[in-house]
Amino acid sequence: MIGMVMISSFRRFIITYRIFGKTKKRDFHKKPIPNSCGVVFLFLFTLGLIILEPFIDKKDLTGLIAGGFIICVVGFWDDLKIMRAYKKLFYQIIAIFFIVVHNQLAVQNLHGFLGIEILNPFVGLAFTTFIGVFMINAFNLIDGIDGLSGFIAIISFAAFSVVFWILDYKGYFGACFLMIGIVASYLPFNFSTKRKVFMGDSGSMFIGYILFVMTMLVVNTNAPVSFTLDFDRMILPIAPLVIFIIPIIDSASIYLYRLYLGRSPFSADKFHLHHLVLLFTKSHLVTSLVITTALILFIFVFSLLAFRTTTLFVVCSYFVLIFSMIILTSIIRIRFKKQLSLL
Repeated sequence: MIGMVMISSFRRFIITYRIFGKTKKRDFHKKPIPNSCGVVFLFLFTLGLIILEPFIDKKDLTGLIAGGFIICVVGFWDDLKIMRAYKKLFYQIIAIFFIVVHNQLAVQNLHGFLGIEILNPFVGLAFTTFIGVFMINAFNLIDGIDGLSGFIAIISFAAFSVVFWILDYKGYFGACFLMIGIVASYLPFNFSTKRKVFMGDSGSMFIGYILFVMTMLVVNTNAPVSFTLDFDRMILPIAPLVIFIIPIIDSASIYLYRLYLGRSPFSADKFHLHHLVLLFTKSHLVTSLVITTALILFIFVFSLLAFRTTTLFVVCSYFVLIFSMIILTSIIRIRFKKQLSLL
């Protein structure tokens, strides 16, 4: 309820003072629309953390808010002025490096995942920073149609809440529901025709940033897992990989496709995963629901596999699925290239 009041007030403020960002070539809308709701997300998240303060270390809270502030400012400026890719990347690296060092989130041990055990501290720091930058930009890329990034965020935080419940991380379990409430307050405005707003880069990058922090908490956890006696910690990285599977498939496939065309992987176009689905559904809502349903299905299937098969089978199945989806989406892009360019 607080979120809906804040977003409505923010929308009126943006319209009153005409603080609109530049229209991008790939945008579906023609009229100026408030497009930087990530500023509200950050405010609501910070406000909500007051309730969770007893359950999260104060130092970690400080790092979480400070890193989120940097990401939101960068996203907000990009919403208004469209920053050059290398400048945006530079500030993202600063924010990620800060939170990784301050909150000690660098990957130290993968417990045998892909044959990797203990990492060199510098390698772990560089690897973790790369993951952060990738996750922030990958989530930013899926924010191309109404509702998609919001639905994906809600399902992702709901899935992470289950993981944190199992690990008995009370503070971050609460943070997941906090983010679900924030995004849920945004969706009615995003789908509205009269009061429409977009989360913008400030919002999608902020959500990607929070998902990255939660990913590192899961990968680095030393908390006891008591729900099963034969739990293999090598499977821990698979949980966030499955939760984040839609942005991973979209980003990996679109980057490879652009390189195949001889273009920069960072160039804008309408060949994303949601554009492929939109080509057949002709509806933003239906497209968002189809992709979100696929995510729920992936999470459900891999959850069953994790408890009923071997860890090696789960890991192999995941990467077979990723490569299969990349090949499939590439074939669709090539087959319907002309139609996609007309969207």
